[in-house]
Order: sequence, then structure tokens, then C-alpha cells
Amino acid sequence: MTFLAPYWLFAASAILIPIAIHLWNKQQGKTVKVGSLRWLEPSASKRWSSIKLNDVWLLMLRCLILILLAVALAQPVWVHQPKVEGQKAIYVGPELLYSSARASIQSMLDSLLQRGYTLHSYTSEFKQIPPKAWEQLKSHTQDSTLSNQSNYWSLMPALAERYSNPQDSVWLFTSDQQAYFTGTRPEALPENIRWIPVATTTTADWLQAAVKTAPDSLLLLVGHSTREGITYSPYRTSASAQSINLSENQSLKLRLKGDSILASTGNTSSQVKIQAEPLQVAILASKSQQAEVKYLRAALQAISSYTGQPINFKTDTADADWLFWLQEEELPTSIKQTVSRGQNVWVQQGAKSSGLKASMATAAGNEVLVHQVSTGNNAADATAIWTTQASDALLSAQQIGSGRLYTFRSGFGPAWSELGRAGNSPSCYYHCFSHRQKQPGMICER
Repeated sequence: MTFLAPYWLFAASAILIPIAIHLWNKQQGKTVKVGSLRWLEPSASKRWSSIKLNDVWLLMLRCLILILLAVALAQPVWVHQPKVEGQKAIYVGPELLYSSARASIQSMLDSLLQRGYTLHSYTSEFKQIPPKAWEQLKSHTQDSTLSNQSNYWSLMPALAERYSNPQDSVWLFTSDQQAYFTGTRPEALPENIRWIPVATTTTADWLQAAVKTAPDSLLLLVGHSTREGITYSPYRTSASAQSINLSENQSLKLRLKGDSILASTGNTSSQVKIQAEPLQVAILASKSQQAEVKYLRAALQAISSYTGQPINFKTDTADADWLFWLQEEELPTSIKQTVSRGQNVWVQQGAKSSGLKASMATAAGNEVLVHQVSTGNNAADATAIWTTQASDALLSAQQIGSGRLYTFRSGFGPAWSELGRAGNSPSCYYHCFSHRQKQPGMICER
């Protein structure tokens, strides 16, 4: 309750008037002194004991009337505090939204949506999925091969801050695959967030790259995804082949479409452009980074040897598919503009090894020690590709137009890291050059 005219409450002090009148307006009885008592003076206690309250209930009634009058003049009003309703949201990992694994949680999602929850994708952008888009997803039966680079443990602090009120209610559904959980696990999960891991056993095969090795020969690199990780396998076939056998019960159907090839298996299809010309790579390095150049060239040559795709090294940036910037200076604006037109640029500005030590895990289960550059911040919309055990972005990619800008905060040489001696180094390097970005520490099989 509040008062519109609280100054009228001072009028309640008028209760002093009836109290004073009640104390002083009393009928005093006549005292007749007899005999020698007439010569005695009354004591102080006797005088004060003559002050007595009579008609107490009448006094309280008069005071109450004045108090009620003062309160009425102050214009009291009742203010009802609106009940605070928390946000209600559902977050689902893309690997569940766009695959057949969605069927196991679809009924639960529909039930929560009917109760007023909103649907979001559990990525760094936390994008909301409109009801119309959700209905389209439910009618989609084909599995989609996605480049999800999210580390679900690292996303949890941002999600908890987004729904920090105790009244908020969040349901989180993600895959239980280890590939989505790297770095440090959050110490405690907020009570208003229910995290439900979903076991997925879905596998997927897709055509990753196609290289023309002869007028009538192709080298196909096929990706295979399981719960344990992602592997790549090369297949050599003729350009006129209509299919290749991946296993006893699985085949990949092929169809040429101009300078591209369409591959399909089961409910999954992918189309890639046939690489007929050597990949043009330019390396611009300062004198202090010359030692790092030989390790970078060795990594690129390993990719060329494994995939069969020829790589041509050049000293100028004209018509380069890839540009490696190993300079201490910031990337010039003129080069940044070429990224939006389709060029891929790798920025590696560390001149010498930093004292900041870190480690990163690979798909083989071992740890690789690295020295990480402590300066420089990644763009807000950059996606982490390689992360340390502390969830720091070691290698990140930013999509700019039709090209990508990569930022590497370490190096390949022994003064920087053990990446050059890692058992699965070619696969680690290769996935950066593919059209679809995959998880860190990929494995390639011959």
C-alpha cells in the first residue's frame, strides 16, 4: 500500500489534543479535612497519584477517529506488484536438429513448445528458430552434414548469464559425443537449466573433395562420421564411374554435373567442384618467421602427398587460393578485401615463442603442448577450430564474404609446439583447406 498525499499523515499528531483534554478536564472531588489532618501537607506522591485515566475506551475511540481521518486524507492506494515470469527456452545442438536423432526428442520438444517455450539453436549466436522453420525441420527426413565447431562446455557460461533469473527455465538437448566437449568442464550447472545428453549412433558419409589426377581419373576424398570421430579415406576411380564401394553394404553414387561431381549415399548428398588445377598458395613471411616457413611448407606438402592435389607455391598474391601472412604487421586492408572475394587468408603474427604454455587434445586421445600468443583478440563472429584444454581459441576462422580469415595463435615449429611431431598432423592441417570445417584433431585413413 502507498499514499498519494503522504503529507496528510502528519495530521495524525492531532491525537495529542484529546489526550491533553482527557488528562486535564477532570472533575476533582472536594476534600474535607477533619481534626488535626488539616495541619498536614499532602506529599508529592499523593499529589501525583491524583492523575488517573478515566474512560480509557472513550479516549482510544477519539484517537482512532483522528488517525483514520489523517489516513483518509493521505489517499491510500493498494499497489499490486506484478508477478515476475521468467523466460522459458529450449536449446538444441545442431547435430540433433538436423539429423535423424531429432526423432527421439521431437515429442518432448513439441510438448515444451505448447507450454510457451521458445526454440533456439545451441550455438554461439543462440539463434531462435521460428515455429515455421521448426515445422519444416520436422518434415525433413534427410541427415545434413554440418560444420559445427561449438564447444558446449565453453557456451554454458554465456547461456547461464542469459538466463540468470531464478524464474527462468531452460531445457538443453545436445549430443553426448566427446567431440563437442573440450577444455574445462563448468564447475556447477545452474539449477534453472536442465541439460539432457542424447545418445546418437548416426553415421554419415559424404564426398569431401575431388581432384582430377588424369584426363579420365579422379581422386575422391570421402568423409565418414561416427560417434568416435571423423575419418577421411581416399578413393581413386575413373571420371565416368557411377559409384564406388565404401564397404560391403555401403556405396557412394556419383554423377558428373559440369565441372562438379554430385555424390549421394542413403539420405545424404554432397556436391563438390573438381579441382583440376594446382592449388595456388602464397607465403609472405618476415625474416624472423623464416624458420616457421619450412614447417608450414612441409605441412602443405604432406597434404598434397596425401590427397593427390598438386600445390603450387608462389611469391606473389595474384590469383592465390591461399595466402599465409607470417608478418608482425597487421594484415593490410587490401588483403582483407580479397577475402570477401573468395580468397582464404591465414594470419600467424608470432615472431618468437611466447611464455604462455597451453595444451590441446587430439582425436587420438593424446595432448599436444603448445606455446600460445597472448596478444590479439579474435573477432566476435570467429569460430574456434582448434582450442586448448583451457578452451582458448588456438586457431579460429572468420567467414568474410565467400572467403575465410584464419587466425593462428601459435606455430608449427618445435620452438612453438609439438604439432609437427603429432601422429595425426596431416589430418589436422588438411581440414582447414576443405570446404567444410570439421572438428579438431581429425583422423585420415589410407
